[in-house]
Amino acid sequence: MKRMILISSIFLIIISGYAQINEKQERQFYKQGDWEFRFSSNIGSISIQTIDPTNYEYTENGIYLNVGIATGFYIINGLSIEPELDINLCSEGLSLSVLGNLCYSFYIPQKNIYPYVKLGYGVSNDPKNTDELFAKLDFKTINASAGVKFMYFRGMAFITEINYRNLSGSNTFYQGTPDSYTTESTSSIISVLVGISFLL
Repeated sequence: MKRMILISSIFLIIISGYAQINEKQERQFYKQGDWEFRFSSNIGSISIQTIDPTNYEYTENGIYLNVGIATGFYIINGLSIEPELDINLCSEGLSLSVLGNLCYSFYIPQKNIYPYVKLGYGVSNDPKNTDELFAKLDFKTINASAGVKFMYFRGMAFITEINYRNLSGSNTFYQGTPDSYTTESTSSIISVLVGISFLL
């Protein structure tokens, strides 16, 4: 009888220890049903390629700055739908971007590091038309990035990423006059993002 109690006790201790290890290895953050709010800023370079009506092509390079806010909802563990609103600044002026992203946060057991990849699509406006910052969003925008979230408080993370954006569209100048003309423009942006995210 004593032997049976001893064996049962050892068995329960082993199972209990195994359950605790499994619990620690389960994903604790970025799970289905979670909400994430992010505030961020980017700095990088922008290259704007413009083709005028005579097919003359010229390129302008400059510094790119950005501040943004995003919210994400996790539809399954690790995968979130993430709408994003950004205000962008470059040598040409201010512009606005509205994006819809899909983001996947990878899970590394027993670590507070969550690598992620993100892909999105949206609309922006041309910084050359600063009078229409909130009125005309007609530049197609592709957004792609890879980064890392460092969870340093429960529900709060420091984030950093490398971001690439491609904007393309056309501009009509002096519309409605005999001098009216249209140019095609493509912007390529590579930047580094830093920010803070809050998980609810």
